[in-house]
Amino acid sequence: MDKEISNFLPKVYGLWRIKEELKVILGWYKDPESMGKRKHLLPKGILFYGGPGCGKTLLMREYSKEFDCPVFLIEGNAEDVQVEVIDTYEKASKEPLSIVIIDELDRLIDKDDKLIRIFQAKLDGFKENLGTLTLATANDVDKIPEPLKREGRFDRRFDIHLQGKDEVRETVEGFLFSAGLSVEKEELEELVEDFRCDPASHIRAAINSAALRYGDDCTAEQIMDVSHFIAWGRLPRKEEVEIDRRFAIHEAGHAAYLHFFSETMDCGRIYFTAAGGFTTSKPRKKISSILSVTEDIRCSLAGLVAEEICIGRHGYGSHRDLTQAHNQAYHLVNTQALNGVENHCNSREEYEPSVNMSQAKMRNMERASRRFVAKQYRIVRRIMKKKRGQIEALADFLMEHGKATKKEIEAVLSANPERRKKRCRKGKQHGMLGKRSAMA
Repeated sequence: MDKEISNFLPKVYGLWRIKEELKVILGWYKDPESMGKRKHLLPKGILFYGGPGCGKTLLMREYSKEFDCPVFLIEGNAEDVQVEVIDTYEKASKEPLSIVIIDELDRLIDKDDKLIRIFQAKLDGFKENLGTLTLATANDVDKIPEPLKREGRFDRRFDIHLQGKDEVRETVEGFLFSAGLSVEKEELEELVEDFRCDPASHIRAAINSAALRYGDDCTAEQIMDVSHFIAWGRLPRKEEVEIDRRFAIHEAGHAAYLHFFSETMDCGRIYFTAAGGFTTSKPRKKISSILSVTEDIRCSLAGLVAEEICIGRHGYGSHRDLTQAHNQAYHLVNTQALNGVENHCNSREEYEPSVNMSQAKMRNMERASRRFVAKQYRIVRRIMKKKRGQIEALADFLMEHGKATKKEIEAVLSANPERRKKRCRKGKQHGMLGKRSAMA
C-alpha cells in the first residue's frame, strides 16, 4: 500500500482502493484550474453504500473535511424537506467550492417522486454548477432509482466494506491502539480471522467493550468472547464445569463438516456457555447464494448426524439445529422457487402468509422444504460416516480443554494428512452443484 494513501483519512481504517480514488478526486477539486477546459467533467456526486456499521458516514464526514470549504448538511428534519433541499443547494451554489452531505439518501427519498426529481435537477440540472460536490450514503442502494444514481449524477459509487485480511488487520490494529490495548502477533492474526466479514462498527464495539471489561491485561481470546457476546448475547463459561460428551460430539460434528466439506464457510472456534455448546463460522466471501444457504443447512444437521454416528441417536438438544435447518429451507424454497415457479411467492407473501397465499400453497412450500432438509440430511450422513474417528478425537479434546480455537480444531482434525487430501477431492463431489448431490 502507498504510504501517502495510508496517511490519507487516518481515522478511516482499511478501504485503501476507495481512499486512493477519493484522493484523486480531491486533487481535481482543489486545483480546478489545472483541468483547463475539462472542468465541466468533474464528478458531481459520490455515493457510499453498504450495510449498517460499515463506516460510510465516518468516511463521508472525514472526506468532506479534506476540501477545506463550506459544508452543507441535508438532514431531512425540516417541515418541508423539498424546500430544505432546494434552499441548501441554492446556498451551496453561491460558494466557489462547496460540499452537500446527505446521510441515508435511500430513506430520505423513500416513495417521494417529487423529491427524487428535485435531486436529479440539482445534480445535473439546466443551471450548471461546477463548484458543488454531493456526498451521500445509503444502506440499501437498490432503493435509489436508477435515474438518480446513474453516471452524470452520482459519478462514483463505492461499496464500503473491508476487503481482504490486510484491511481487517489495519482496522483491528487501529481500534486496539485507540483503546490502549496491545496483543501478540499470533493473537492479532486470531483476531483478524475472527473479525473477517464483520463490519468496522462491530470490531470497534468488541475491542472497546473488552477494554472496559478487562482493562490493560485484556487478551485476544477475551476480545473474541466479547465479540460473540455482542452478536449472540452469550459469554463462554468462566467456571470449570464438566461437559456432557454428547454436547462435545455434537459441536465436533459441526466443526468437522466445516473443516472437511464446506466450500463457503470456515470453522471458527468451539466454546460452551450455560446455554450449551456453540461452534462459530465465517463465510469465505460476503455473498449469499443457494450453495451458501444449503451449506448452512448441512452444517446445522452435522451436529445431530455426529451424535447418531458416534452414539447411535441424537438428543433433544438438536431441536434448535433442526428448527434452524427447516426455517432456512423454507426460506430457500420460497425465495429461489426451488419447488417450481407456480409455487414461488415474494418476500411480502413470505412474511405475511395471509396476503395472496392459499393454505394449499403454504402446505406445498412446507412439504418442499421438508423434502429438501431430508435430502441434505442423507448427504451429510453419507459423507460424515468416514470421519467418525476425527469427530471423536475432537470431542475428546473438548472434554479435556472445554473449548477449542480454530488452530486447535484444524490440528486435531488434520492429524491424518492422507485422509485430508482424499477429503478435498470428495468435498467438491458433494457440493450443491456436484453430480452426486444433484442425484441424491
